[in-house]
Amino acid sequence: MKAHRILVSIFAMVLSVVGVVTLGVTTTQAAKSVTKGLTTEQPLKYNKSIKEIGILTKVNGTYFTQATRHVIVNVAGSNGEKSLLKTDATPQAFYQALKKVGAQAGNNLAKDSAAGTKVKGNKLVVYFVINGKRVRAEKAVQVNHKDVANLDFRFGGNLAMNKKMKTGCVLCFDSCPVGIASGAKYGFQYGEHFTGKENVLPKDGSNMVVVFKVKS
Repeated sequence: MKAHRILVSIFAMVLSVVGVVTLGVTTTQAAKSVTKGLTTEQPLKYNKSIKEIGILTKVNGTYFTQATRHVIVNVAGSNGEKSLLKTDATPQAFYQALKKVGAQAGNNLAKDSAAGTKVKGNKLVVYFVINGKRVRAEKAVQVNHKDVANLDFRFGGNLAMNKKMKTGCVLCFDSCPVGIASGAKYGFQYGEHFTGKENVLPKDGSNMVVVFKVKS
């Protein structure tokens, strides 16, 4: 009987260790899942448990030297060639993914908002996946040829206006009433003052995954 209890205890310990390892692998896989398997046909993935969204984009090297206000735009939108990064993901799909992972939209901007008004909504930490590593978006861009510490990206919302304008805007550098997400560091109508760092970003035409981490 005593031997039986010892065997049961050992078995329970083994199950506990295996369980911890299994949970660890699952967690690791979950963390990576939004960056794996993205294609032009499936350019967006989200993971509700870790509040992350991954989008496949393509680098537009024009904006290594020419300034823009657009970070990511859908290729079919009227601003499809005016952004640092292009994507097959639609603004509507990005909006729905943000809602599904629990993000709250600000919806505080309109086309007639006063210049300088800043976008509200849940904070989004934006990462560019470069050579398999996550790099904060701020590390890969400049504002007026100077580094910037925090662009303070937010889930602005703006779904109705986005559909109406058909610009394709997914993510904007400065506060925007059309982009689904944009940066609160710079207010509405700040303008085209942003460039990508050629020495950090992949070369023109390269695919790059962008990860959005929702913060409360």
